[in-house]
Amino acid sequence: MPRIKKSRKAKGFIDDRGPSRQERLADPDSYDSRKRKALDSKKKKHKSVYEKQREADKIANSTTPQAERKTRLADKIRRINKDKNED
Repeated sequence: MPRIKKSRKAKGFIDDRGPSRQERLADPDSYDSRKRKALDSKKKKHKSVYEKQREADKIANSTTPQAERKTRLADKIRRINKDKNED
């Protein structure tokens, strides 16, 4: 006796696939939209030509690494060294 395969009848068919991908991406709380937002934030953002030029000018204008460090301790050490050199 052959087995009878179950067949899906068009009459009782219920579409349970859920929302389409575009609908899921449109919903800000869905998994897909949160995943897309996280991936977009991880992408490397390229600098514009203006930003690159500005950064290069900033590096060129800075004199020494010592000039960048402006803390009280560094100032104190510089003052003590200066006093030693004058004596």
